[in-house]
Amino acid sequence: MPDSVWRLPYDGVNIAVLADCHIRQGGPRFPDSLFPRLQGADLIVTLGDMGERRGLDQLQEIAPVMGVRGRDDEDDPRTQRATLTLTGDGYRIGCVFDAVAFGLAMAVDPFREAVMAPEVCQSLFGGPVDVLLFAATHRAEEAKFGLKGSALNPGSAVRPSGYAEPTFLRLKVAKEGCYGQMTRVP
Repeated sequence: MPDSVWRLPYDGVNIAVLADCHIRQGGPRFPDSLFPRLQGADLIVTLGDMGERRGLDQLQEIAPVMGVRGRDDEDDPRTQRATLTLTGDGYRIGCVFDAVAFGLAMAVDPFREAVMAPEVCQSLFGGPVDVLLFAATHRAEEAKFGLKGSALNPGSAVRPSGYAEPTFLRLKVAKEGCYGQMTRVP
């Protein structure tokens, strides 16, 4: 199985999805209120622009971390890939940093699906996705994607854009369904 494809290990996996945190020594850091909200996650997926590897290390203390690389990431094997496909219980979740750059979207603020998105999904993720996870706007968003899917942007738990609140995404993948909830960081 290629490094960019990961099989969810069991039914009922709880995933926390973060992006655009830009963690730096002496700069932005995770708010203390984030860590209790991440408890119970079986996996933490990062969608790029997480910053220094020490931020990934902090998250790794809660659950395994994997993700995709953004423009503002140190080299780290956990986020070395450009795309990530999560599969399990009949669901396919595609992860990218910049949906426009990959040809999945015409725009991301607000999200507008690209005409060629189905073909791009086949090429990047091995087929249509039920959920497209993307980042790069620092603002949480949910939009329709494909015939039956959703495009979800977790926003930023550290540096939200403009009027947006600090958020991350909780995603539960089970046989009964794939459910997402934007979670505010107080």
